[in-house]
Amino acid sequence: MVAIVTGASSGLGFSIAQLLRQNGTPVVGVARRSSADVSGDAAKRETALRAIEAAEKLGAIDLLVNCAGVGIYGPSGSYSEEDIATIIDANLIATINFCELLVPRFKEHGGTIVNVLSTAALIGKPNETVYCAAKWGARGYTEALKAEAKGTKLRIIAVAPGGMNTPFWPEPREGFMDSADVAATIVDAINRPINISELVITRR
Repeated sequence: MVAIVTGASSGLGFSIAQLLRQNGTPVVGVARRSSADVSGDAAKRETALRAIEAAEKLGAIDLLVNCAGVGIYGPSGSYSEEDIATIIDANLIATINFCELLVPRFKEHGGTIVNVLSTAALIGKPNETVYCAAKWGARGYTEALKAEAKGTKLRIIAVAPGGMNTPFWPEPREGFMDSADVAATIVDAINRPINISELVITRR
């Protein structure tokens, strides 16, 4: 197994990439930070192509984890044009971008795609209108991929985590989950021999 993980420099993406590596899976981490294996905007096709090229040097790619995301919050009417583009690019376009390049080969040769959404993809939340729009879009895309994947070797897992203590938030929030715990649940689902197509992860 060779994996590509977007949003791998911090938060949940970092935790997933780290755990996969600990389990012996070669990982190409993608993030904006220069410290990433592949540095660049996940919403850009050029970044995705470089990530695939780097992963192919390690072996056959059979896992994609789309975990890139940005949170900008506030009441409706407070979002600038730049804010809207940033949220949509990071939370929706990046997911579509990587999937479009890997879905065909995964359908034919086998592979798993994990699209990390959010509970904001399941219910509307105040002060998160644009973020919800992006995540609902990513959920719709993921559900359509599931329908398209039937009868092929492609496996799709949609993950909707609740609040986590990640760099999304300037300070730890009481009651929020640890990203390492969420990552462990996701990696466990990837490795299960049974088909898990959807996970909603919240604190007990």
